[in-house]
Amino acid sequence: MSRLFIVASLITAFSSFASADAPRFAQPPPGTSVSNVDQDIRFVGVVDRDTLMPRALDRAQVRAKLAAARASNLALFRAYQNAGSFPSNTYTPGMANVWLDEDGKFCAAATIIRMSGKTALVDQIAEQNNFIKLGDVTQGAVMDWILTSGLTQGEIAAIQEPFIGVTDDPGEPSWQAPRPVDITMRTREDARLRAKYKQVDAQIVKNAARSLDAATDRLMKNPALAKSLLGS
Repeated sequence: MSRLFIVASLITAFSSFASADAPRFAQPPPGTSVSNVDQDIRFVGVVDRDTLMPRALDRAQVRAKLAAARASNLALFRAYQNAGSFPSNTYTPGMANVWLDEDGKFCAAATIIRMSGKTALVDQIAEQNNFIKLGDVTQGAVMDWILTSGLTQGEIAAIQEPFIGVTDDPGEPSWQAPRPVDITMRTREDARLRAKYKQVDAQIVKNAARSLDAATDRLMKNPALAKSLLGS
């Protein structure tokens, strides 16, 4: 056998061996272009960036939103003062927070919340807890409103000034059976409330920057609610 024939045979054998062991890649389905396959591979498993790395809240944006809400709610408070129609505490000769009185008059805080668009919430409170103290609230829809109002909870509590009784009945408190209004006492209470509301208004204006910072800091601790405010 010639040397040339042996070399040719070896080359053929090695070529067949290499071809048999070569890696075989999956081929695209019939009718699918290579470019489409590449595109599918490139985007498999892509997740929204905010899902992997949620965007940090922009404190300046949150503060700006709260500033606008604060200005709006202060305007509503002033409209309430100018209207001069305040609830009557006919339940006790002492002081009490009255959300809604027998004549259908809401307190200052209830009026602001109602005029801000939370009518159903205000009506629900009147039915379920008519003597609520907003300074004591810690959670729920009312707390959410306070946190997004641009006002601090202390300012809201000050706006919700409790009412002195306007009945001359010296008996025990009667929360379910209100007494008749004494006109003289009602007139005196109206004058007191006007003066008190002016003081509260002045304090809100004086402490605007500090209170707005405090309100922003508190809302920033509730990212979901802050994002909701930014999206409104």
